[in-house]
Amino acid sequence: MCWKVTHACVRGSSHQRSGLPNQDAVEGGVTRHGAGAVAVAVVSDGHGAPRHFRSQTGSSLAVSTASGALRDYLVKTALEDAPAAFQPGRLEELKRSLVEGWLAAIQFDLSRNPFTPEEMAALERTDGAASRRSVEDFPQLAYGATLLAAAATGSSVLFLQLGDGDILTVSRDGKTSRPLPPDERLVGNQTTSLCQPEAWKDFRAAWISGSIHGSTFPALVVLSTDGYVNSFRSDEDFLRIGRDYLEMIREQGLPALAEELPGILKDATEQGSGDDIALAILQHEPTGSSSGTYARPALSAASRSAILEQIKAQHSSQQRRIEALSSQLSKTRGDYLRLRNLAGTLVILAAMVPVVVFRDRIFLRSGGAGATPTGRSGGTPIPPAAGPSVPAVKPPPRAAGPAAAAARKPGQWVLRLSAGRRMDLRKGSKIPARFLRPAGSGGPYAEVARQGADMMLINESEDVWSVRASGEKQAQRIARGQSWKLGAQTAEIVFAPGLSAELSAVGPAKTAGQAQ
Repeated sequence: MCWKVTHACVRGSSHQRSGLPNQDAVEGGVTRHGAGAVAVAVVSDGHGAPRHFRSQTGSSLAVSTASGALRDYLVKTALEDAPAAFQPGRLEELKRSLVEGWLAAIQFDLSRNPFTPEEMAALERTDGAASRRSVEDFPQLAYGATLLAAAATGSSVLFLQLGDGDILTVSRDGKTSRPLPPDERLVGNQTTSLCQPEAWKDFRAAWISGSIHGSTFPALVVLSTDGYVNSFRSDEDFLRIGRDYLEMIREQGLPALAEELPGILKDATEQGSGDDIALAILQHEPTGSSSGTYARPALSAASRSAILEQIKAQHSSQQRRIEALSSQLSKTRGDYLRLRNLAGTLVILAAMVPVVVFRDRIFLRSGGAGATPTGRSGGTPIPPAAGPSVPAVKPPPRAAGPAAAAARKPGQWVLRLSAGRRMDLRKGSKIPARFLRPAGSGGPYAEVARQGADMMLINESEDVWSVRASGEKQAQRIARGQSWKLGAQTAEIVFAPGLSAELSAVGPAKTAGQAQ
């Protein structure tokens, strides 16, 4: 048996723009023990809400404590007797030890780095006094994070997951699946977490011993935080990465993939979710496979580049959409400039009409006809000679229909939830979270603000929206810190599963938005 591990973690493009740290973490490796070996890979995603203001530390402590605990557990149990190691009672002990180890690491960190007055004041200012009190009562909330782990020996593989993210197994023929059952509680940005009371009860666990998908072991095990799956158009697209990674490893080997992995993940966050991404891969090679079971042909530089580009293409699902929007924006700006020039010309023409019609009354003639009987200038101007009148220049008729609506930039919109509530929006309007989820908190969820010449709806939540304007077949994903251009078109917004709304323009803004 031979297990190999590689991993990478990149800071999200939206975090770079907003100045947020990388809140994901990853750790993994292979430990030899006598005649056997233990391979471990762990990823963790720190929560982004204000009260989890030390989540980047929480995720880092999660992967380090879990890696050590899993290695110790498998060395002491699974290497000797795998079936006994995975009995329900033993697994419960393992889950408890993972959570208790993380809590102990947090207490040690707090003993060296207590919460500062600045941190607590910023929390109260951003999320309210209730949020500050909750962190004072339960300090682990500040470190909130998820935990996903895979640990393997020569005879077994153990999977553990607490919170969102993905664990995938890839069979030797490239079939990719999830070994753990779904958690129906993970809706929108809601997730289970290490920081919750009795968090060990929320772990999902499974283990295999020598057989999966009709083969011996999975060829690959892939673990990733949710920033990765959110970078794909669909779950079907996401699952294709299993076969892609397997083919690249067989062609070039795991070390070659390890060199390219940070760049692949960087492309994914920039062209997809904008979120941090942590990913780990465990590769299994049966004993003797190095002798020729999977021959690795010598590849030219061109072939190697082609394989890499094939994988990167899976992460570029949003690129065509971005280019199309950019083209549409350029066309809109061109139409606006032409309209502005036409309006300027009409204003000049309208100003010239009275000058042409009343020029003799405005400007006195010089010489005899324009002088008074006494030779002094002044008096009553001589009326203009009779003649054909100058026709009045009428302004062009007001355009009607969809073209006119597109030419006029609206300043006010209405947001109608599928649940029946509505809210009027204009520049400066803020959408509180309680408007969308009355039972939730009241922090900021979205805001209408000007960016350049455009009005934008900015996502200030942890949800990844799906926005589709009328007439468009494909929706656009809007992550935290990203924005949607408001215009005359009607748009359908899915803020989270089961939470959708219609956004439409209603005319110039007059009053601040209010929820109904």
